[in-house]
Amino acid sequence: MVDIMPDDVKWLQNPISKETIYFKLPVAELKKVKRFPAAFIVKDKDMYLIVYVDSHHQLADTEIAVAIVEAKTEKK
Repeated sequence: MVDIMPDDVKWLQNPISKETIYFKLPVAELKKVKRFPAAFIVKDKDMYLIVYVDSHHQLADTEIAVAIVEAKTEKK
């Protein structure tokens, strides 16, 4: 028997507990995203995991900076 999941249901392995986590993407919220990859927080029992989704709603294999620094420019 083939197990078919809807497109908005994703899975990943928790890197700490090694258990498989199934979660549903908020498709309505994804339609509002202007830049990808987009970060989502997935709660698994007593921990939170940050996952990134690309513009095709697939889990993105990427590293993203966790700090945002705003710089000012000056005209010379």
